[in-house]
Amino acid sequence: MNIIVFGAGSIGSLFAGRIAYSGFDVSVVGRNPHVTEINKKGLRILEDQEELLSHFPARTSFHSEVVAPEAIFVTTKAYDNGVVANNMAGRISNETPIFVLQNGMGNERVFYKHLPQNPIFRAITTEAAELIYPGIVKHVAFGKTSFGIITGQENGFGQRIQNIMRKSGFNTKKTTKIQLKMWQKLLTNATICPLGALLHVPNGNILQKPSIKRIFEEILKEGLAVATHNLPDEDFSLTHEFILKVMGKTKDNRCSMLQDIERGRKTEIDYINGFIVQESRRLGLKAPVNAAIADLIRHLEQYPQ
Repeated sequence: MNIIVFGAGSIGSLFAGRIAYSGFDVSVVGRNPHVTEINKKGLRILEDQEELLSHFPARTSFHSEVVAPEAIFVTTKAYDNGVVANNMAGRISNETPIFVLQNGMGNERVFYKHLPQNPIFRAITTEAAELIYPGIVKHVAFGKTSFGIITGQENGFGQRIQNIMRKSGFNTKKTTKIQLKMWQKLLTNATICPLGALLHVPNGNILQKPSIKRIFEEILKEGLAVATHNLPDEDFSLTHEFILKVMGKTKDNRCSMLQDIERGRKTEIDYINGFIVQESRRLGLKAPVNAAIADLIRHLEQYPQ
C-alpha cells in the first residue's frame, strides 16, 4: 500500500519513518528544511539506545500525478485541514481512505465537506515524539494507537492499515468506539498540553504544585461534563487514572503545544480546550477554567515569553 503522510512534524515523521523502515511504501508532504534533510540524508529516529535511519521521498507539495496514494495520513495541525482538503479534492480517488491523526476534535468536519465520498477514519495515539532538528526525530515514549471509521465504507482498509502499523512497531488496534477514544485523548490533551505550555515544563513536572493540581482537576471536571453528556452510555470513570498514566509514560516529553509556543507557532488550542468551551456553550453548560486556559494560550501565541 502506498501511503502519503501530510504533515512531517514530530508524529508524522515518526509514523512515516517507522513505516518506511519496515519496508512499506510511504512519502511525506512537509516543510523545509526538514524535507530537504530527509531527501539528502534520510530520517534519523532516536529511540532509547537505538537509532533507526529511514529513507523515503519527501516533498513540500502534493502532486497526485507523481504518486497516486492508496491511503493518506493527515498529521498536520488541525487548523491546516482546510488547505490539506483543498489540495486533495478532485486529485485522489473517491475510494482513498483518509486517516486523520491529530489532536483535538471537530477536525474531520472539513474533510466531510471537501471529500464527501472518501472513507474518513480518526486515529488517536499516545505515541510521543519530538522533532529536535531537521531530519531528526526523537521517539520519546511508546504508546498505543486506536483508529476507527467515522464516515464512508471501510472496504477492508482498516485491517490492512492495522497490519502495516503493527509490522512497523506500533501498538495499533481498530476499534468501534473511536468516539470514546477521541474524547479520552481530548481530555488528556486538555489537561496536559496547555499547562505544559504555560509552565514551560515537560509533562512529568506539571503537577508538582498543589495550585496546578487544582487547575488540572477543574479542566478535567468541565471536560468530563461535556464528554458524558455527548456519550452518556460510555464509562469515563478511569479517565483521571488514564491521564496520570500517560503523564508518567511521557514524563520527559515537552508536549506539542509547548513546542509550538517555543517556536512562535500557532497552537491547536481552539480544537482542544476551545472545543470544550464551544461544546459547553452549545449544551448550556459552563467551562470557565477551560475558557481562561484557552485565552492564556492565545495570549502566548501573540506574545511568546
